[in-house]
Amino acid sequence: MNKKKWIIIATVVAVLGGGSYYGYSYFKGEEVTEEKPEEKPTFPTALVERGEVKKTINSAGTVEAKAREEVKPELNGKVQRVLVKEGQSVKKGDVLFTIDSSDAQLEIQKLELEILKAKKELSEIKQKKDKITATKEGKVIEVSVEEGQDVRPETVVAKLANTDYLKIIGQFTSYESERFNVGTKVKVFIPTSMYFVDGVVTEVDRIGEKVEGAGGIHNVEVLVKKPGAIYVGDKGEVQFTDDKGLLYVSRNQKEFQLPDEMEILAGTYGKIGKIDVKKDDVIKVGQQLFKMDMEASGMELMEKELALKGSLLNMEQKKREIAKNQVTAPISGVITKLGVKEGEAPGSEPAAIIMDTTSVYFMAAVGELDIPAIKIGQNVDVYVYAFGTEPFKGKVVELPKEGKKEDKEVRFAVKVELLDKAEFKHGMTGDNDIIVAQAQNVLRLPSNAVEILGPGQGTVMVKDPSTGDPMPKDVQIGIEGYDFIEIKGGLNEGEEVLVTNAEGM
Repeated sequence: MNKKKWIIIATVVAVLGGGSYYGYSYFKGEEVTEEKPEEKPTFPTALVERGEVKKTINSAGTVEAKAREEVKPELNGKVQRVLVKEGQSVKKGDVLFTIDSSDAQLEIQKLELEILKAKKELSEIKQKKDKITATKEGKVIEVSVEEGQDVRPETVVAKLANTDYLKIIGQFTSYESERFNVGTKVKVFIPTSMYFVDGVVTEVDRIGEKVEGAGGIHNVEVLVKKPGAIYVGDKGEVQFTDDKGLLYVSRNQKEFQLPDEMEILAGTYGKIGKIDVKKDDVIKVGQQLFKMDMEASGMELMEKELALKGSLLNMEQKKREIAKNQVTAPISGVITKLGVKEGEAPGSEPAAIIMDTTSVYFMAAVGELDIPAIKIGQNVDVYVYAFGTEPFKGKVVELPKEGKKEDKEVRFAVKVELLDKAEFKHGMTGDNDIIVAQAQNVLRLPSNAVEILGPGQGTVMVKDPSTGDPMPKDVQIGIEGYDFIEIKGGLNEGEEVLVTNAEGM
């Protein structure tokens, strides 16, 4: 029964009791005397204040460590070099210490560099082409390489000029520009002369640029053979009719210009075997200009492949030699104990103990009524009994698919990752508080000052401003914490309420 109902019943009882006493005295003819009013009971008070409110779910659990290994060397002998220290993190396969062995890590690094270099050279050789062809057309004004010369993709092998040609730029939309490719034949209309000349596309701008009021514009460069009636500065427009008969016309009329000097790049690795072009030759797109020496490339490929295989074999042999005299980490983790020193032989105790601290978890046994409120990522305060009352920070990382029945109660094993590091041992016990709801700087009252009526609803006792007697007042509540309850409405900061349940009963 809530406090509001108790007050109503108490008031009714008081009225009925007083009336009965007055009637009895009247009929008995006794004089009614005033009784001294009883002192009103006093209650402790609490102020509505701002602070933190959090709701937690408490459960017991145990520490579980997935991996812990004791390291003992297979070979007898003095420790030559210790490469780690206690508290250091190591990965599986890392060298912990060496026994009677010279340090061969430098040789390993040199071999690794040789292997990387050989792989790169092999890749270049496999990308070689058997010929270099023209990517543009025009008159050759310079052959820039000689037979037997080594070239790379960026090497300039020839320079061209179109002295018998003029160029003009046609501007098209992105969709229209897709109709053109280098080598596409087009028409150029000359408005002043009212006739067409033939042209061929030499460059297409696939990127384009934004033009205010026109959207995206892409330039299509066209080369036309220079007739006597067309001069630099004359204007024209580019036109193209596709296979379906659709006509595409450039946006604006542009002026004819002299073509730029053009460079032909090798576009491949290798050695020039034969030159098939000379100065003043007029070449077309796709025409073969140089033949590559593929016989030399084949021999070079075989040499590089043999060199790579040799380096890989040397690397494997060196690793096996080192492995015999090196003690490595069997697992990834933290070295919690190191029992070897340089110049001394390992004793009967483990040379090292490695614990995978990333795999240390607190397995919380959560009841079935609480499990729906548990979510991955929630923060957790973990109390391991071996470390007293010190809380360790954790986070929920895994929820179970099914529960386990224990003493007529179903428990669910919730995996909590321990973010704080300590000397945790497998099997240690403790308990934890999983924070399922939390709010900062909100209005709150002690839990024993609020009676919960239902979801989001509660009541508190305040003083009646006219009589000073306790009276109930409805409030809206939020997070229901163990120590505090969030007040979301009905009270303001600094207001005072009566704590009628001071013992928390």
